[in-house]
Amino acid sequence: MKKRISLTVYIFSIILAIVIAFMSAYSVTTSMYKSKIAAYAAENPTDTAAVDTSSKLTTIVSLIKNYSYYDVSEEDLCLSMIEGYVYVENDPYAYYFDADAFKELTASNEGQSEGIGVSVIYDAANQAIQVISVIKDGPAAKAGILIGDKIVSVIDSSGTLYTVADIGYEAAVGKIKGAAGTTAKFNVVRGGDAEHPIEFSIVRAAITAQSVMYHVCETQKYGKKVGVVKITSFDLTTPTQFREAMDSLIAEGCEYYVFDVRYNPGGDLASITAVLSLLLEKDDTVIITKDREGNSETTTVNVVNYQKTSSYYSCNISEDDIGKYRSYVYGKSAVITNGSTASAAELFTASLKDYGVSVIAGTKTFGKGSMQTVISLAYYGYEGALKLTTKKYFPPISEGYDGIGIYPNVEIDLDEALKTRNIYDISDTEDNQLQAAIAAIK
Repeated sequence: MKKRISLTVYIFSIILAIVIAFMSAYSVTTSMYKSKIAAYAAENPTDTAAVDTSSKLTTIVSLIKNYSYYDVSEEDLCLSMIEGYVYVENDPYAYYFDADAFKELTASNEGQSEGIGVSVIYDAANQAIQVISVIKDGPAAKAGILIGDKIVSVIDSSGTLYTVADIGYEAAVGKIKGAAGTTAKFNVVRGGDAEHPIEFSIVRAAITAQSVMYHVCETQKYGKKVGVVKITSFDLTTPTQFREAMDSLIAEGCEYYVFDVRYNPGGDLASITAVLSLLLEKDDTVIITKDREGNSETTTVNVVNYQKTSSYYSCNISEDDIGKYRSYVYGKSAVITNGSTASAAELFTASLKDYGVSVIAGTKTFGKGSMQTVISLAYYGYEGALKLTTKKYFPPISEGYDGIGIYPNVEIDLDEALKTRNIYDISDTEDNQLQAAIAAIK
């Protein structure tokens, strides 16, 4: 008896192996795709989904070929097939990156990018792109974009408007991104006023990532200095910048520390592992991942050695690095969170909470406990990449927080008067969440 597989899994394997080659002749690709589906349908006549797929594909391709007034390039037709498949996967984070977009994604993860200078997350409830941080002095900041703004539609270079609800999160973000010197146009809903969206037109620029910022707090605890380390994301610049921040604050004589991960959307697993390795003990669990089959894998604090030529070289951890700052922060630190603390930033929060390193203050986190994998298509001989949700992940000890979020030890919302202001313009003395975090340190 032959093993049955779902049509979704079957088509995905075909997409990876065949359809993704959009640069090849469309007629050949489509023919191969149809034949595979047809063969599966013939072998499994009771699988009505397969039969319907084969029939519909043949019909639609014939209609386009025989009746369409417009010429459509082979590349665009194949690209549409790929994007259509990714869209119906019901994965809001799934996306196909062409060669240029994949190059930009890689550069961004390495801390180098071009764009308007914002970090965003998907707001599923409103089917919008939520701005969770704005790079100081970047194009978006200068144009007046605020944290909490929700991008509901984007406008391409031809003037065509696309809503985020219609084309999805990743596709909409892709239209906001672009080369320095070009213009991004989009509409923003601010303060829940959906009736009066604000249109922005922002010239993109080269962006140098600053994922970690730090300073000695304006206020003290017990007459001793408090160091504030704000982590805006976990990219490949973060481990190095985090070390610089801690070394500098220690040299300044700080004895208490606050890690601010408000509006931090997450980032790279290697980056968060490296940062946590500096704060935890050897063999402590960093993350537990589970795939759709229930198979689990545990990442622990240990020595890591990337080659010097690797872009991940900054994430190396030596024996001496493990727990390097633990004695400075254990029981003498706090983490500030809010509803836009997501993904790897939630893992950072959960780990320090689970191991008793830090007290957590602020509001409940976003609740994104899923892992996206970017699959380069170079192995298959093609350019570009696919991004898919491949695993769920869990903190070291506490329960998973996907769709739930992490509740702080001390729950306190940001004062209403501060919510419309850029987070970088709020002083330490005004920041009631920061003050609550400092007060909570035992």
